[in-house]
Amino acid sequence: MYMQAGEIIAKVWYSKKEKMDLRQVAVNRTGKIEKKYTIKFNNFQINFNKTLPKFQKYDTINTDKKLKLFSDFYLPISVGISTYYELEEKENIFSKSEAIEILTDKLKKEISEEIENKDKITDIQVNTSEDTSFVEVEVIYEALENIGTEEKII
Repeated sequence: MYMQAGEIIAKVWYSKKEKMDLRQVAVNRTGKIEKKYTIKFNNFQINFNKTLPKFQKYDTINTDKKLKLFSDFYLPISVGISTYYELEEKENIFSKSEAIEILTDKLKKEISEEIENKDKITDIQVNTSEDTSFVEVEVIYEALENIGTEEKII
């Protein structure tokens, strides 16, 4: 038999803090691709292209495909494919107010996902600290929650 004597309502605080640099460098793929092929016989490798890609900055993904004769029988030969993706750097400079808004929205969303009953939120506080190169934001939610538990009576 389980018995609950009463509800215990308490103030519970949820907080998150994060720092954001005002100057950020984002690295993105441009969409340009180069592929280079190799054939491997056991430990021996033949490269069809000896040169590096034409890109100054790039990301490389290497894949090997073994040659299959039957469903479970593989030959000691594989084809290697090196795919080079061109990368570009883009510098983003945020104002302090933009950075505060971005961080505040992000932190509020993260905390809201943790709170089960959003109707019981009683207060939201946003604390900020600024420097010449970064902004730090702390978001604190105050909610009323039932912290009582059911106990088995013996």
